[in-house]
Amino acid sequence: MLLKNNTHKIFCIGLNKTGTTSLGMFLEQQGSLVESQRKGELLLKDYFDRNFNAIINHCKKSHSVVYQDVPFSLPLTYPHLDNAFPESKFILTIRENSDVWFESILKFHSDFYNNGKIPTYESLKNSKYVYPGWSWKLMHDVFINDKSEMYSKNEFVDVYENHVESVKNYFKNNPDKLLIIDVSKNDDLLKLCKWLKIKTDKSSFPHISSKDILSLNYNCKFLKG
Repeated sequence: MLLKNNTHKIFCIGLNKTGTTSLGMFLEQQGSLVESQRKGELLLKDYFDRNFNAIINHCKKSHSVVYQDVPFSLPLTYPHLDNAFPESKFILTIRENSDVWFESILKFHSDFYNNGKIPTYESLKNSKYVYPGWSWKLMHDVFINDKSEMYSKNEFVDVYENHVESVKNYFKNNPDKLLIIDVSKNDDLLKLCKWLKIKTDKSSFPHISSKDILSLNYNCKFLKG
């Protein structure tokens, strides 16, 4: 079974707020060993140092099959993972459109970092998520060019759309390695199961409320460090 075969890694490479948590939870429910999200988040410095060998070595030493979220989902990582794990598969999660994705990440970050208001440089810098400064480093180096203009829709949408197109272009000559899904669509659950050759009695992906995510009180093992 693909989900339990450690030689066949599965990398979920959709950006944050594209349903990566729901996807990871579903795969875990099917018996897959999903890597701890916190262990991945601690590799952020290696990502920004472009030390992809450290990320690859982490995956080689891990017994997990599925990897999602930072740094595996960030732009530039997936080609290195593909080269290191030629039998791997990649799942790109997307939203209905760029506007829906931006509104989702803006609302979540506003609630998570700044009590419902658009996050500021200070609120991101002072956040203790993972460790102080982690959140600002991620957002600044991936999405925000100027701290005086926080959460510019154009900047965020450009990153999202460029990432989606870059992934599509990279795998265009090897389409069997990539699956693109929208977790809000039940048909895409069937598409995923067929692609991974698994059977399930589920009719939809797990729905995880913002309240559950914000509280960080998950029952899903892969979110615990």
